[in-house]
Amino acid sequence: MRATRVVAGALATVLVAGALLLSALRLVDTAARWPAMLASFAAYGLVGFVAYLVLATLLFRGTGARARSWLVGGVVVCLVGSLVQVAWNLPLFRGDGARRADLTVMTANLQFGNADAAAVVRAARRSGAAVLVLEEVTFGEQPRLEQAGLRRTFGYVTGLPDQSAAGTLIYSRYPLSGQRRLGISNGGVAARVEAPRPFELLAVHPGQPRNSPANWQHDLATIRTLARAAVRSGPTLVVGDFNATRDHVAFRRVLGAGLADAAEQAGSGWQPTWPESIPISGPGGTVRGTWLRPLIAIDHVLLSHQFRAVSTSTVQLPGSDHRALVARLDTRGLPG
Repeated sequence: MRATRVVAGALATVLVAGALLLSALRLVDTAARWPAMLASFAAYGLVGFVAYLVLATLLFRGTGARARSWLVGGVVVCLVGSLVQVAWNLPLFRGDGARRADLTVMTANLQFGNADAAAVVRAARRSGAAVLVLEEVTFGEQPRLEQAGLRRTFGYVTGLPDQSAAGTLIYSRYPLSGQRRLGISNGGVAARVEAPRPFELLAVHPGQPRNSPANWQHDLATIRTLARAAVRSGPTLVVGDFNATRDHVAFRRVLGAGLADAAEQAGSGWQPTWPESIPISGPGGTVRGTWLRPLIAIDHVLLSHQFRAVSTSTVQLPGSDHRALVARLDTRGLPG
């Protein structure tokens, strides 16, 4: 019995320490690899705090006075930590009341062109998207997409495929003008979407902190600068795989350029988009293993104040390690 209490006590210590670490990383602006990667999971600090509270309740009886004082101290820390985590994440579940959508935007990372092209086209059509932003479109994937009928649905396209992760394209039902490439690691393209209520669209795909934290942070700073200039000029959407969550300081700085996250504004709740699957090596080669669901939200639709987000949802794409993100927007605040 004593050994069980010792193990449980050690587990409780690990839980509260891990939860505190994850929560603290939300406040740290860092270009160090592991802190930047772990900050993606800061919201899971709430799980650690709650698990500790449950374990402490079970351990309280049968422990000595000294152990109880440690448990009570941990309970206080975890209650405060839980309240802070709830305050950080509650906005995801509180919408602002927008009800009518007249523009749908979809973004999807095709994982080096491995996504099933027919599935991508079906998802885009079913969503009713007027604008589609695709990341990691390879030279081989773009012809497959268009053979599956993508250009029959979206008559306008800008951007270039690539042999690796830097192929970022915009497909649109509306004409595009003012196209230009953006100087970020994994590719980006901007264009004016000549919808009935026109707007500027930045399709982005910054680098990831695992490969080069410094480039990742620099890319997000570049996106912030570009977004700020676009927002000052008029209605703007910034869409793509940001390789960052709301728990990254660098991402929140992008929001500070005058943008809102569509999922948060719509109150759509917790909608992680990555990883949908992982490669697993075995005797027969590499196969794709699946999680119960993705763990973090790194794909985003960001909007300037003229838009209102009505809802967001995610869509599975066979062959990709990302889920697509679909945002339904109200554009009545845009000049006609």
